[in-house]
Amino acid sequence: MEEITSWSTILSDAGVAGLFIMFLVYDRRETAKRVIEQEKEQTRRLDEYVGRLLATLANIEKEREEGYDKIRDRYDDVITKYDSERDKLLNEIMAKLDK
Repeated sequence: MEEITSWSTILSDAGVAGLFIMFLVYDRRETAKRVIEQEKEQTRRLDEYVGRLLATLANIEKEREEGYDKIRDRYDDVITKYDSERDKLLNEIMAKLDK
């Protein structure tokens, strides 16, 4: 803190130019703080967006898998039906041939 006080004393003793330099230093610090806060806010918003995007992608993947499962189940049902019909026909043909 002493260093800042001594610099401010030196610059204020320098007159208008010293006061202008103090203003520039102060403005630079405040601008840097504002930029850092803006970067933090942007990072927070980007993290929220990425989180929502990942959740949406997970939902899409889940729906796609559920669709595939429905298709598989329906395929299995159709194949089971045709297998039973084929077995029934084969048994009927075998029964007629045995007569």
